[in-house]
Amino acid sequence: MNFRHGDTWSAATTILRVSLVLCAGMVYGGDWPWFNGPGRDNISRETGLLKQWPEGGPKLLWAKAGFGGGYSTVAIADGTIYTTGKVGGDMLVFALNPDGTTKWQVANGLGWSGPLPGVRCTPTFDGEHVYVMSGNGRVVCLQTADGAEVWAVDVKDKYNGQFGDWGYAESLLIDGDKVICTPGGDTVAMVALDKRTGAEVWKSEPLNVAAGYVSPIAVTHGDRRLVIGSTGKGIFGVDEADGKLLWNHGQVNVHGINAQTPLYHDGHVFTSSGWDTGSVLLKLSEDGAAVTEIWRNKDLDNDFGGVIFRDGHFYGFNWLNNSRGQFVCVEFGSGNTVYAEFPPGRTNKGAITWVDGMFYCYDEGGVVWLGTAGPAGSVQIVSQFRIVNGGDSHWAHPVVSNGVLYIRHGDYLHAFDVKGG
Repeated sequence: MNFRHGDTWSAATTILRVSLVLCAGMVYGGDWPWFNGPGRDNISRETGLLKQWPEGGPKLLWAKAGFGGGYSTVAIADGTIYTTGKVGGDMLVFALNPDGTTKWQVANGLGWSGPLPGVRCTPTFDGEHVYVMSGNGRVVCLQTADGAEVWAVDVKDKYNGQFGDWGYAESLLIDGDKVICTPGGDTVAMVALDKRTGAEVWKSEPLNVAAGYVSPIAVTHGDRRLVIGSTGKGIFGVDEADGKLLWNHGQVNVHGINAQTPLYHDGHVFTSSGWDTGSVLLKLSEDGAAVTEIWRNKDLDNDFGGVIFRDGHFYGFNWLNNSRGQFVCVEFGSGNTVYAEFPPGRTNKGAITWVDGMFYCYDEGGVVWLGTAGPAGSVQIVSQFRIVNGGDSHWAHPVVSNGVLYIRHGDYLHAFDVKGG
């Protein structure tokens, strides 16, 4: 959502990051309190990390089983690690101590048992509470101290919600006193609930389409605060104050999958889809009530591994059938592809994050690699190792928090020391 290159921050980025932290309770510098990190942009604040890993990978601090099926990653705040998993028939929410021991675990209704069963949602931390949405649409508020349920709302049932073939995959957005999610369907597109009680604050008009697999963002543009999310057929914006639908822009692929968290920069909104749909950059009108398409790029065809923005360029993998797994660099201003190349020795696309001047990638072949890339040169892999525990697809996003790299693979969660010394 926000953008950083080197040590230079834009004024808009600084304001937006500060507002996110203030509205989310106690969050420390190295914390990763919700999906995609402090700015929902896959960019970490960590510094002083290893620039090269030992042979065989960084030191394994611990690997713990028992998290069940799913592709959830972790949220980390105030000395606690949060994640979710499908164990038996239930969706469980876990809180762990830094050494991997269990602090508490509680159920949030039934786990997703449709195609590709398991969880997708990462918990959202907010001071004394953590918020989670199940693949079936149950939104719950839990006490961080002990996991006690404060309130729960089944948004699919209450709003006649509609999800795609693989259930809901939304990591909830907290903005001020609101928890915001996207039930989809013919009754509402998006709803805001009071984060303290679960009572409805507002609901936006329907777009008559299933929800996407997207975690929304909130941005301040001019005098207006907007929430930007996606359905299975497009990207849309609503007024954060009252939920009024402001605009909806088509982004359609054959599977109805939009799973890329939108990115915002300098009055523009970016999103990407796989299945030969590519990326699009939209420019917001001065009042944020409309958008104009600036460019489309077919090369950066990212499905759900995340896109990084830095130094005026977008970076991510493509899904394109004829070049699947290429790492792509696209210029912000023109939309031109700078390069689209396979990382040395790798042919798998993956999930990426940007930490301390380096790309961390967990690819679909089970390899975790550390590398560099920029507009002046294509991606170079510095170090790599393979994840061997766990049996599900390698789809979870990597997280670096307080000098530790976390990799979720199916039933297992791994913690690696990437600070060294």
